[in-house]
Amino acid sequence: MKFRRLADSPLSTLLTGFLAFLVVICVVYAPGEAFKASGAGLAIWWRIVFPALLPFVVLSQMLLAAGFAHGLGTLLEPFTRRFLGLPGSFGWVLPLGMTAGFPAAAEAAVTLHKQGKVSAREAERLAAAAHFCSPMLLVIVVGAGFLSRPEFGLLLLAVHWAAGLAAGLTLHMVFPDRSAPAAPVQSPPAARPNASLLRTAVRRMEEARREDGRSFGKLLGDAVASGVQTLMITGGYMLIFAVVIHVILLALPDQAVAVTVKSALEVHLGTYAISGFASSLPPALVASLLGAALGWGGLCAYLQVRAILAPAGIRERSFLLSRLLHAAYAYILTLLLWKPFTRWMPGVLPAFGGGAPDSLGSDTPAATLPSWQQAIGVMEWQLWMLSLLTIGFLSIALLWRRQEEP
Repeated sequence: MKFRRLADSPLSTLLTGFLAFLVVICVVYAPGEAFKASGAGLAIWWRIVFPALLPFVVLSQMLLAAGFAHGLGTLLEPFTRRFLGLPGSFGWVLPLGMTAGFPAAAEAAVTLHKQGKVSAREAERLAAAAHFCSPMLLVIVVGAGFLSRPEFGLLLLAVHWAAGLAAGLTLHMVFPDRSAPAAPVQSPPAARPNASLLRTAVRRMEEARREDGRSFGKLLGDAVASGVQTLMITGGYMLIFAVVIHVILLALPDQAVAVTVKSALEVHLGTYAISGFASSLPPALVASLLGAALGWGGLCAYLQVRAILAPAGIRERSFLLSRLLHAAYAYILTLLLWKPFTRWMPGVLPAFGGGAPDSLGSDTPAATLPSWQQAIGVMEWQLWMLSLLTIGFLSIALLWRRQEEP
């Protein structure tokens, strides 16, 4: 079996054993510090990840079971195949990843693969191309919390999205998926009227719903259970990495090492460490470093996605390369756009001064994290954003299809 070969690979065994050994050493070496660090990781998970992710994972599972992504894919297939080499269901996975954050896109890609709608290779590319940080992290936590500049968070969000899309497009151009069909097999001809096209999409939705066959109550229960399981996986990795990072920095008490380690391993702690240099480094450089850290996402995010993809026999070969491209594009775009933004909108993005961490090994203070009232407000904003992005993507694809008609 493909999954058995993947799970039993020497690299996977060594990585898993090393992480387990490192966690044990950390706890034995400094149990008090490990407890404090795990509390910081739990606070981040509970006040950022949980409200930003759970509603969207549940919603995604229900819409996928109801056939929404399949109907949408019927309309988008020619567009996504031509420009991104991805199935039409990317029209749902992409907005979901952009608004809910990781690992929501990976969860949706696995669901589509289990339904038999996409191949393992396509699911891998879907998860890689739609991997984004949550807007709550960029706007509320980094912009408003770490730097006290919410508008700066909006700039980071725009660059983050643009760099992620550029990375996905680059991967398609440089490493096209040769196994993907050049055109959708069951797609209706472009010359058919729009009414026929919409009827085909509705029929695909109905077929997918019948194939699923679950009642609403069963579907809701399964969606909630799957969402909670995903969040438990995410929270477990965040707690472990918070402990590992904290103890590593106790052994290597250097500020440059602290920023490098946190940024490489965990994105929430990494962006907080970088923001501590806001008063000592040029604003453009701080912004670029933040953009690169957010584009990379951290080793913790990679392992979260891997834990979701691997049980379905899906590899993650494209994922690390996509993350490196995302980080590079975000760094370059932020540097290029900083002066134009400050020139066009004077006073909106001035030089900012961030609060440096209390100590070299300190983690994100609870005071910078959003309250539940703020989280609920952002969640409403994300739902509207998800709807608008899906509608916008669909509109662009339909307009392109109309112009392609003879």
